[in-house]
Amino acid sequence: MENLRSIGVFVRTVDLGSFASTAAVLGLTPSAVSKSISALERALKVRLLLRSSRGVVLTEEGAKFYGRCRTIVSDLERAEREISQSRTTARGRLRVALHVTPARFRILPELPRFIADHPEVQLEVMILPGARSVTVEGIDVGVFIGDPPESELVARRIADQEFVTCAAPSYLARHGAPRHPEELAQHNCMEYLLPGGKTPDWTFRRNGEVRTIRLHGSLKINDGQALVDIAAAGSGIVHVIQMTAAAPIATGAVIPVLTDWESGAPPIHLLYAKGTTQSARVRVFVDFVTSLFRDMPVVRSPARRWPMHRG
Repeated sequence: MENLRSIGVFVRTVDLGSFASTAAVLGLTPSAVSKSISALERALKVRLLLRSSRGVVLTEEGAKFYGRCRTIVSDLERAEREISQSRTTARGRLRVALHVTPARFRILPELPRFIADHPEVQLEVMILPGARSVTVEGIDVGVFIGDPPESELVARRIADQEFVTCAAPSYLARHGAPRHPEELAQHNCMEYLLPGGKTPDWTFRRNGEVRTIRLHGSLKINDGQALVDIAAAGSGIVHVIQMTAAAPIATGAVIPVLTDWESGAPPIHLLYAKGTTQSARVRVFVDFVTSLFRDMPVVRSPARRWPMHRG
């Protein structure tokens, strides 16, 4: 391997027929070209070229060596071109891990457009309930909810989220709408079940006032969409990420309550290894996903940490 550069100089010299021509192409002096080939000959303990005032001539051993080296150099040049193209043209396998919520409500509906725009990219998509190790599991790009642990990965925060508290009109007609977070204790509040069996507190803020509510409802389930569907049937009140309830709210299937209170939700992060955005297929996917969350800008202070949940 330490003779590889000299082999390249040797092959180029044979192709061009003189030290001077090789020096001009490689940006070297003719003396440097001659010294490089002489060093290669000493290492191989054989004469490769005969020098003359009219140029260079291959020895018998040099001709055999050149035949093998020409193929090697051609393969290396082809590999360099392919790597260069990979930085400019999106192609090849791209392994992506998506948290189920942003996948379901933002990314998957737009994925046909990405496929049409980048037909040479072979996507492998895993839909996950929680975060996974991007590097250990060979994932090129991860889109997860929560703040990633400190690592060597690039973590791009692409969206801040809010929780929305909502219930079906039929439920509110029977039980009334809570006017203060403390009144949630009088309602059937159905909860999101985290990995490990925990359920998150519901935290509300208004004009400097903070209320954190512990609840005990009739249902815990580890899928936000299922919570909204069951709430729409009139079973109780749910507290879910806004994008999960956006469509049912738009149709009136559920109605937001406590709308004068704010409730921040975990942010969305893109994860990828450092340096991988030099690959066009990673770069275009990162840009594609980022564009899908432009209506959810990063506006909150990152002071609060939201650990990524592992499903």
